[in-house]
Amino acid sequence: MTDGDAGADVALLEELRTMWVTYDPPPPGLTAAMIAVVAAADLDEEWELLTLVSDSAHEPAAQVRGLSTARVLYFNAAAGWSLEAEIDGNDVKGQLLDHPGDPGSVEIALENRDGASWTTEVDEVGFFALEAEAVGSVRFVVTIDGRIARSRWLDV
Repeated sequence: MTDGDAGADVALLEELRTMWVTYDPPPPGLTAAMIAVVAAADLDEEWELLTLVSDSAHEPAAQVRGLSTARVLYFNAAAGWSLEAEIDGNDVKGQLLDHPGDPGSVEIALENRDGASWTTEVDEVGFFALEAEAVGSVRFVVTIDGRIARSRWLDV
């Protein structure tokens, strides 16, 4: 694609936008009403995203002896808690941090794109461990009191 093609695409999209605004404009207040409906439904909490903060795969290798192949991931959630996970082959372990509630209400799962899922609970201090086929694209799913937070897909 050339810069000329991109300019033509932008012009076409602008022309389409002008057409829709002119001939079928959105009702007044629609944007504000939609924001209010989403906020009232708590969809931002129900579909919370775990944000990847740190991934050892993107950091320089430590200069230590040993053959460790573990990948360490650190996620933050908007609710204030975080998840630290280590994937070493089929061993997945980690800890839920800064969660003020009952750890008995927490489940940690690892899913792959083929639909397979491995789930475990955390112990009294938030630790978890599971054996899973952590290959290809995977994501973490944390369920706390029925609310679900998912990470983006990660290639392992």
